[in-house]
Amino acid sequence: MRKYDKSLIEVWGWKEKVFHDIKDLSVKEYVEKIRNDTDKILVESQIKLKRWDNSLQ
Repeated sequence: MRKYDKSLIEVWGWKEKVFHDIKDLSVKEYVEKIRNDTDKILVESQIKLKRWDNSLQ
């Protein structure tokens, strides 16, 4: 098996997992899940976002 074949299999598995996790969610539930997941990643990675100030443009 080639190295990229393994990567494709891993990506496919991830895609299938995500699909099964969200397939029964409404749009509102899906957006809420994405926001919660994003917040969790930012906190765990200790990333702080700053608001963009449009007046600086």
